[in-house]
Amino acid sequence: MRYKDGRDRSLAQPIMWRIKKKLKKYTRGKMVVVVPSRLDSQISRSFHHVEYLLDSAGIVSHSIFENKALHDQTNVSDRTDITNNIILVAFAEIVNKDVVVVDDIISSGSSLEACMRLVKPYVKSVKGISISYSKRFEK
Repeated sequence: MRYKDGRDRSLAQPIMWRIKKKLKKYTRGKMVVVVPSRLDSQISRSFHHVEYLLDSAGIVSHSIFENKALHDQTNVSDRTDITNNIILVAFAEIVNKDVVVVDDIISSGSSLEACMRLVKPYVKSVKGISISYSKRFEK
């Protein structure tokens, strides 16, 4: 069974079960924003997978970015190019706030890093967190 591309929403609660308490504590009093998916990916799966994971844990999240990439960033060179495809579309919502940027998985860290860089000039503080990570990220 696959959560994200398998479109199996019922897996959200089991995925978040172990980390829900810690994540709620870590994000308390902060504005939680999600790393964006490509619009065509969201449409094909009919939900934003990270927002849904957070919602299943009782954490309110906001979409303030858009991912303008035309294709999936499946290899590392594409992932590092993501900084040219993510744009901040709702900066007024985050001005002078403590922000936590959440991604579902870190493969190269480029998406999370790009989002954190985009909000940094407008916020009091910014931290990034990932729900999981790829074995490639350990290297």
